[in-house]
Amino acid sequence: MPAQPASPVTEPATASLTSDAATATLPQATSTPAQKPPTRRKKLTELRHEDKRTAILRTAAQLFAAKGYESTSLDMIADQLGMHKATLYHYVDNKESILYQCLVKSFGDLDTVMTRMEDRSIPVLERMRLFVRSLALAQNNDFGRCLVLVGARPLELTGDEVRQFQRRLDTTVRALITEGIADGSIKPCHPGLFSALLFGALNWVPHWYKDNGKLGVEEVANQFMDMITQGIATPQR
Repeated sequence: MPAQPASPVTEPATASLTSDAATATLPQATSTPAQKPPTRRKKLTELRHEDKRTAILRTAAQLFAAKGYESTSLDMIADQLGMHKATLYHYVDNKESILYQCLVKSFGDLDTVMTRMEDRSIPVLERMRLFVRSLALAQNNDFGRCLVLVGARPLELTGDEVRQFQRRLDTTVRALITEGIADGSIKPCHPGLFSALLFGALNWVPHWYKDNGKLGVEEVANQFMDMITQGIATPQR
């Protein structure tokens, strides 16, 4: 899957007072008064802005998945939402930015999941099951399904973020397999081949999965893991 996943914030310097300065008479304040905290109306406006932006991304993702990325225009997205194209530009820059934001939203809890993958108090195969379930859910929501069906090619000009995202997922699976082989819970196998097998299986799900089908996404993920682990788990004595 193409996935996620912060810009550093420079903290302001703090001035230290000497004892003499501390006892000096402070001059009358002449600086601009401190800004008032955001009003409730401003907060609601910002929330509505983000809600509308999410609605735009979701509608675009659905159109990309149904009609194809190349065949979907900004005009079509605006028409589907009942807004002018000019209004659309208040929320998004272009189709590439929409697709990239779909990637970000598809796996919004990536960092949380990755942190769990490093928790060695949880058995390796349990962590692998959590990873598979989380990825399956991410790939089969509106945003993730769009990314799988469209592919990462339209984002190749936006930088290395997609490749870094994919590499992060692949590295995580390989590390879990390597750890499991080391502790004896997984039979010796090629971590890279297992990763290719796993992602190949999961990446195909959005092509056939239906929300109104007999199995939910989590059940699909669990059955995949049941079948996979019967092939890689050390037999219990």
